[in-house]
Amino acid sequence: MTGDLEWQRQRVTELLIAEGVSPADIPDDLDEAVSHVADFVFTRGDNLTVHDLADVTGLPLEDVIDNLHHLGIIAPTQDEALFNERDIALVEFLQAARAESFQESEGVDILHVAGTSLATTAEAAVASHVQGPESRTTDYVHHLETNLAASELGLEMGQHMATAFRHHLRQAALRQRRTQSVHYREVVEMSVGFVDLVGFTALSQTLDPRELVDLVKRFESQAHVLAHDLASRVVKLVGDEVMFVAEHPADAAAFALGMMRTYSARNVVPRGGLATGDLVSLHGDYFGPVVNLAARLVAAAVPGEVLVDDSVASNDSVVSEPAGRRMLKGFSDPVTVHSLLTADRAAAQPARSHDLSS
Repeated sequence: MTGDLEWQRQRVTELLIAEGVSPADIPDDLDEAVSHVADFVFTRGDNLTVHDLADVTGLPLEDVIDNLHHLGIIAPTQDEALFNERDIALVEFLQAARAESFQESEGVDILHVAGTSLATTAEAAVASHVQGPESRTTDYVHHLETNLAASELGLEMGQHMATAFRHHLRQAALRQRRTQSVHYREVVEMSVGFVDLVGFTALSQTLDPRELVDLVKRFESQAHVLAHDLASRVVKLVGDEVMFVAEHPADAAAFALGMMRTYSARNVVPRGGLATGDLVSLHGDYFGPVVNLAARLVAAAVPGEVLVDDSVASNDSVVSEPAGRRMLKGFSDPVTVHSLLTADRAAAQPARSHDLSS
């Protein structure tokens, strides 16, 4: 860190005291003081232990701890004051939700999914800050100010999450009604697809961590942009692969072709696989034979190709050409497959539908 060290030490101390940190709690080591500033922000106003939460709510201590654990909230020690008055309402809500709104296992399942999703969001937010704004700081004061701003922004984002979640609930409910199977409540009728990057494993061995992160971030960013534009939903991202769903085969095809068209990286080329039918839905994820088929199709595709099943190819809004019959792992009989056509190749075919890659 550059600049006058004593001035920086004095300024860091002043900023932390202004944030309500006791001088006695400010570490002597400047690196530690700056890096731990988020701890001060995130625990501001905390004055209750899990024992206090149990006493105030009248709930057994074991229930309070269990409910928080199901949501992924861990108190390292039962005597540490990591909670405040808002946590009282949270604990009461968690108990009521499990006891009144759902069967026991259903309530716990929802808490597990919510906790996992929140943990992922928090991990991503922290990593994004560390790899972005924090990496560009020039001295201890700038570093502290940046961390303070990011911590406050994180708290503010959390306050607005309830508003955003309402919209996601509305959208999910509409999607469920439109895709719900008439035979099974566990099943939805949708298109599912995978896009992965051929050559990623080999290339990743030659990249430094920053280059590898940049490659994956661009892949994930493009997937999210296309999903928002093309009525699709990213189910999950695992490094060099994205799993997505869409209500209509045309939207799924447009997403896959969009990834083929817009993503490029050194020695890495996307490929995709799509299938349409009954998907078993669980906790925001999907599985079953149709999902397995889509996964096998992407594995069978060559770089730059999107293979689809008969159900996708038969849709009037999808332009494809026969690609033969393939023996796919896990399938006893050969599967008839088709290759989606890109814009230039589709233009040379007899007109059947609109151009999906636009």
